[in-house]
Amino acid sequence: MTSKVQSLKAFLGGAGRVALVEVAGTKGSTPREKGAFMLVSGAAIFGTIGGGQLEYMSIDKARQLLISPL
Repeated sequence: MTSKVQSLKAFLGGAGRVALVEVAGTKGSTPREKGAFMLVSGAAIFGTIGGGQLEYMSIDKARQLLISPL
């Protein structure tokens, strides 16, 4: 098993509820391509959508959604 798969299994094993954040499209120069994703839990993150302000805002929004009732 690859280390990425092992890392993902470990993340999901202790994550509880998880939000998927995915780059739906890009325009111009971007740090990540369409389809790049990260998983966000209440306490951890797996992956990246490129860092910076957009990633910070995405993590914040994902965590807000995780604490809201389904």
